[in-house]
Amino acid sequence: MVRIVAVIASLTGAGLGAVALALGLGPTEAFLFGVGVAVALVPEGLLPTVTLSLARGAQTMAAQQALVRRLDAVETLGSTTFICTDKTGTLTQNRMNVVDVVTTAGRVSVEGSGYEPTARLAGPDEALVLVPVIARAAATCVGGRAVRRDGAWRAVGDPTEAAVHCLALRTAEDVEAGPSVRRRPYTAERLLSSALRGDEVSVLGAPEAVFRRCVSVPDLMAPELVRLTGGGRRVLAVARRTWRDDPGEAMEHDLELLGLIGLEDPPRGDVGESLRSCRDAGIRVAMVTGDHPATAAAIGREVGLLREGGVVVDGSELPQGDAELAELLDNPAGAVVARVTPADKLRIAYALRGRGHVVAMTGDGVNDAPALREADVGVAMGASGSDVAREAADLVLLDDHFGTIVTAIELGRATYANVRRFLTYHLTDNVAELTPFALWAMSGGQFTLALTVLQVLALDIGTDMLPALALGAEPPRRGLMGNRRTRSLVDRALLARAFAVLGLTEAVMAMAAFTWVLVDGGWSWGGAPSAALLATASGTAFAAIALAQMANAFACRSTVSPAWRIRPGTNRLVLAAVAVEVLLLVLFLGFAPLAHLLGGSWPTGTGWLAAAAAAVVLVVVDGLVKEARGLRRSGRSPGDAHRAASM
Repeated sequence: MVRIVAVIASLTGAGLGAVALALGLGPTEAFLFGVGVAVALVPEGLLPTVTLSLARGAQTMAAQQALVRRLDAVETLGSTTFICTDKTGTLTQNRMNVVDVVTTAGRVSVEGSGYEPTARLAGPDEALVLVPVIARAAATCVGGRAVRRDGAWRAVGDPTEAAVHCLALRTAEDVEAGPSVRRRPYTAERLLSSALRGDEVSVLGAPEAVFRRCVSVPDLMAPELVRLTGGGRRVLAVARRTWRDDPGEAMEHDLELLGLIGLEDPPRGDVGESLRSCRDAGIRVAMVTGDHPATAAAIGREVGLLREGGVVVDGSELPQGDAELAELLDNPAGAVVARVTPADKLRIAYALRGRGHVVAMTGDGVNDAPALREADVGVAMGASGSDVAREAADLVLLDDHFGTIVTAIELGRATYANVRRFLTYHLTDNVAELTPFALWAMSGGQFTLALTVLQVLALDIGTDMLPALALGAEPPRRGLMGNRRTRSLVDRALLARAFAVLGLTEAVMAMAAFTWVLVDGGWSWGGAPSAALLATASGTAFAAIALAQMANAFACRSTVSPAWRIRPGTNRLVLAAVAVEVLLLVLFLGFAPLAHLLGGSWPTGTGWLAAAAAAVVLVVVDGLVKEARGLRRSGRSPGDAHRAASM
């Protein structure tokens, strides 16, 4: 953006300089006019201000457990309109615990906490006998473990796998005993993993995938599966067979179904509030998970992601067309996509972006990297994700929490609002700086040039830089997520305020102060003022713009509230920056060698009054425009507003 502005300013300066030459100005005057226009239009402090604002936003996000890997992602986060989130560990606590085991002889409930190896099992005796067999077979297929560290039992590796291993410990099964194990790991295509120990094959995976490979499925399994998934349980099926050959795909068929394992993963307590914030901000949310559709839907309803009219779809049943896919998921009542593959996530990100959404996509696996790169904001899990996913992501959640995504979006919106604040601040100054050159050129030199090029640079770099940086540190406003923001950083409202309200007022007041001093000193139109009078008048114009910009720093803190209704202490950096700006103004006009170099001098008493009036008038005009705009939005007349305020 800064490069574009610089190019436009340079071309504009060259073009207007050529026009001025054609209109009769001499080569020196035309060149001076072109340089003045270019310098006035280029916001020299914009690049460091934007960079520092984004860096501060990234630092604030890091303090909130969101690590930004690419600086431009801070602003993109504020533009997010669609979040595709995983379920496990993001919407839920990722504290897996086996609570049900369904055997061929009946159901057994497991009452235990965390990864403690002790639990109470309740169920029919014939079913209790089968639980150790199921637990041992399932634990053989996983690499995660429940281990005792620092006086507590913890999960090492995948929490689901650790919970399966914990079940084996609770049934007094020594999983490590016996021949060595050769495993075939879980894949998204097979939806299961398997292990060969001696001549026995154990298989653990999604019920629908395991059922298809079994010789028969007892009648009680289907209703139990419905019951468990409907209660939000994550369900794994366990099967086995005898095999006396090398491990391979063939050993995963003709299986004997042993039973089902139901795992509980409680939702995070504050997810519902985060989802409400998303709805207030106009952000759509879809759950994209590898779990069973019924399990995902149950959790979605429990946390408030899925409401009446929402969509629940299996990954294998997604529409083939990208437009149809995006339309299906772009549902205000929420959407759940279950049994997704990494390829499905990539398609979803591409389709939603094609529909105009700014997409944030979560992921933790190696195969999620393409989807994270395709999304506008790739969000990786820092606690449980892979290194590949973190490298591909723009944002890493150090706590894997959905609420952290929403917090990062809110901070991104605050950064976006701050960028708009100091853009308004800079553009206002540019209008006031450009006006003297425009009047001088349009009058053919009859109206004396009020500012020098060095004075313009002093205003941009010397006095404006610190207040602009302070505006970039403006704290987030309450209710920020409730504002539906626009996609464009520079829109009609910003330009109208900067050019037609703040910039015009500042320019008029600065030129009025300049003219007042000239006329008071005896100057008349077309005449050449003395060097001393011109220096005094020029210093007055310089002071008027500088003082108006000090007032503008307070006015730009809000787009709706007048400056006098904003508590100054909520951003002390602005106060400090304005104090430094006052000192610099005194230095630029009061230190004779520097004032002579810049081309101005210390204003007279009436000159200072005229300059101070510029600051007062700017605040009043800006406040009146805000009040009038607020009345139009509320639909009240000024009399109604006055009566309401007096009640």
